[in-house]
Amino acid sequence: MNFMKRYPPIIAGAESGKGRIERAALFLFSESTIEGVSTKRIAEEAGVSEGLLYRHFQNKEDLARALMQTIHNRLTQMIVDIDSSDLPIEDKVRCIVLDYCYVADADWPLFRYHILHLHRFSGLTAQSENSPHGAAAALLERAMKRGDLPSENANLLAAMALGVVLQAAQTKILGAISGPLLPHAGRLTSGVFSILGLEG
Repeated sequence: MNFMKRYPPIIAGAESGKGRIERAALFLFSESTIEGVSTKRIAEEAGVSEGLLYRHFQNKEDLARALMQTIHNRLTQMIVDIDSSDLPIEDKVRCIVLDYCYVADADWPLFRYHILHLHRFSGLTAQSENSPHGAAAALLERAMKRGDLPSENANLLAAMALGVVLQAAQTKILGAISGPLLPHAGRLTSGVFSILGLEG
């Protein structure tokens, strides 16, 4: 099964008023902070009225959370879909790394926002399968029960494994690496295999 499929747009179309608001907010929140950007400034950057922003979002916090929830849900569902396949654990890991890189490259501003501001939305990162970490930990726990992996702390392993890709993205934000992440997927996968004790 080819998991390198094209996903639908993960925020509203850029030509719509709502899409322009979302894109403007992504740019401004990533260049500054959420607190440091006013709804007036977002509307100006989007080329729409502030009233239109309030027709789509209750307030700036609602807009910021909607953006985060969108990428959060996309990454979580991606892991759940891969875990539901009949692929061996090695191929599931490869697919997750590939798709993380693909999602990051396909909409880098949104992925960058996710990296920079996830800490603000702590409720999204609760230890449940409704988060990328929770879904990854559940995948690993099931693999351990099947005997595909040695029994260890699944939450720690999931954090370490996802951290391989997320730290690479953080380093890209800081400017130490450039270009898309997808060409590095093989090397990143090797790092995750090492953490999980898998052979490539």
